[in-house]
Amino acid sequence: MHGVVNQAIEGLIIERFGKDKWEEILIAANCQNSTFYNNQNYPDSTTYDLAINASKILNIDLNDILFEFGKYWVLTIAKQKYEVLLRSTGDDFFEFLIQLPNFHSRVMLYYPNIVPPEFKVKQLNNNTLHLHYYSKRPGLFPFVSGILEGLKIFFDTHCTIKMIESGEEKGYHKNVFELVF
Repeated sequence: MHGVVNQAIEGLIIERFGKDKWEEILIAANCQNSTFYNNQNYPDSTTYDLAINASKILNIDLNDILFEFGKYWVLTIAKQKYEVLLRSTGDDFFEFLIQLPNFHSRVMLYYPNIVPPEFKVKQLNNNTLHLHYYSKRPGLFPFVSGILEGLKIFFDTHCTIKMIESGEEKGYHKNVFELVF
């Protein structure tokens, strides 16, 4: 997992619960790194351990905390570090989603060693999209839901977002989200 994801976890925990809770989570996760760097990859297990232990220590459902991490990632980390890239991908949320399959290709120019998820977008009509999310990493759909919610806020858009399908496809964890604008 890329360091920026772990930065989001750290930032959210410290901002909402304090540095002491973050230190407690690091210890519980047996995490040797106390600083995460943007341009460095970390084992997926580190990120999962941080999220799982944050859930236990803060007594917050894991899916809820992953959702909040995703939202925080967009509204804090991405807004600070990648706002130009986000805005250059689309003038609004709908257009951004249409261009999303190309977004990670552009991100990989900055970070060539990342292993991003894949997205496919199916436009059903002028106000409805189906966003297909494929990942080799299990259980991250709440994080993606949070990212979508964060993007909705970032682009100041009114829409409904709901997951309509979940399963496995050709070795990938697959989720389909319906967005109605």
